[in-house]
Amino acid sequence: MNEFFSIHHIFFTALGYDVSYIEFIGTFTGLLCVWLAARDHILTWPVGLVNVSCFFVLFWQLQLYADMFLQIYFFATGVYGWIFWFRKQPENEPVYALKVSTRWLLGALSIILTACTGFVISNLHNWFPAVFEHPAAWPYTDSFVAVLSIFANILLAKRIWENWLLWVTVDIVATVIYFQKNVRFLGVEYFILLIIATMGLIKWVKTYQKQVN
Repeated sequence: MNEFFSIHHIFFTALGYDVSYIEFIGTFTGLLCVWLAARDHILTWPVGLVNVSCFFVLFWQLQLYADMFLQIYFFATGVYGWIFWFRKQPENEPVYALKVSTRWLLGALSIILTACTGFVISNLHNWFPAVFEHPAAWPYTDSFVAVLSIFANILLAKRIWENWLLWVTVDIVATVIYFQKNVRFLGVEYFILLIIATMGLIKWVKTYQKQVN
């Protein structure tokens, strides 16, 4: 069973690139999850739980430790988001917006938390060599993606439209990271996610504007 989750257990090869089972399942469910979220569909949350479980295993093998720990958080908020949307019924719940002061606070927190997280992640192999055999790859950039993803997921669960601005930023940076790490299938996924997130941003902004006008 452990072999199935290995990045070396190949499902298929596309254009000379070997795609593992774990990368394929994580990528497919990730795309489906965001597509459902952009359309206000509650199934985004259970599909997302499968997605983050796969990515936890994948990122550990890629030494992207910030992303790995992020999946634990995503799993917890995925359960919360599922319950929240189920109770509220998203089709009847309005879309909200952040105050300007909250946006500035979010920006400042993102910088501070990225610096702190990056420092911790970059030292994991020194502090816990038995668990983390290799140094973290892209510790600060990876931490930036993790921090913004946390905020974006909170805003998504609360139905605040600015979540899509954060997801667009995350998807741009993550696409670069994954191509650099030579997980090109995952990189392609995040490029597609960038397109879907942009569509979600447009849809949610229009919905919000209709509410306030």
